[in-house]
This record gives sequence, structure tokens and C-alpha cells, in this order.
Amino acid sequence: MPVLDSFNKEELFSVSTTGTISERICGWALDAALPDGYFRNTSNEDKWLGDYIMLGAPFNVVISVKSYKAKERLLVSGSGSLLVPTIGWGLFDDPTEFKLERLKNYLYRGFIAIYMPKSTLKLLDSNSKKLENTHKEIFIRPIENLVSDIRKSKIKKKFGKTFIEVVNPKIF
Repeated sequence: MPVLDSFNKEELFSVSTTGTISERICGWALDAALPDGYFRNTSNEDKWLGDYIMLGAPFNVVISVKSYKAKERLLVSGSGSLLVPTIGWGLFDDPTEFKLERLKNYLYRGFIAIYMPKSTLKLLDSNSKKLENTHKEIFIRPIENLVSDIRKSKIKKKFGKTFIEVVNPKIF
């Protein structure tokens, strides 16, 4: 990610290029953590929902990928319900977008975690860093923790005659 940031500072990438790169980085994390338990949301009519869906029990989990800015796009993405919780993931570079009062809105919209670079996370105020999700886990997390968090939440479920690993969103 630091290399990507330096290239982007030299010559600003287009928004679509940055979005594609961000989605691929998140996809690599999913490949490492849950290779057979997620899919990419490619449906044009459902694109607002998020970019990836992790199979889960009792509920699936939506991952909404953004690049450097969350703006309103992150807040309105996802399912809007804890019945299908949402994870925000991005290369966010503006700590002012993650003040405590705004973060509470994400909780109301069914988000269970937001992952961002450590360089941005360290600039957040202490109340934002301490905020917990509905499962009493830290809400804002380093982007590098996505893989280990998914691995910690994995359980095996039987689908037909096959067992696959899925996530338990209550562990996030």
C-alpha cells in the first residue's frame, strides 16, 4: 500500500483505477482468509450493496470497499441491517471522516467493523479508537487485521454433502 500511495502522489490515478486497485487488494485478503467462502458482487442493480459477500452463519457479511475517501458512499453502502452486517474496508486517508458521532451512524446502519491503514487509524481521537461494535469488539481496525479477523471467525458448515468454511459475524 505505501508503494501504491507513492505512485498515486506522483501522478493521481483516476477514481475508477483507484477503486479497481482497492477492490483487488481486498480480494487478495479474502483469497488468503476464506478462499471458498465469498463471492464478488458483480450485479449492477445490487452494486450499492457492497463489493464482496462472505458466506456466513447465521448471517452473510457484506464488505464495502472504498479507496481513499469514505464520504457518504461508505455510510449508505451495505445492507443497512445487522441481519446482514457490513464491513467497511478502505485505504482511507482522512481521519476527520471518522469522528465518534459519525461512527455511531455506521453502527446504526449495521456495520460491524471498519478497516483502514494504521497511518490513518493512529490519527483518530481516542474515543473513536475505543468504540465497540454490537459484539463488544473494537469497531475501527488496522487494514492488516482483516485476514486474521476472518480466520478467527471461521466455522465449518455443511452445504449438501460438502463442508465449507464460512464466517460467524458475531465473532467480528
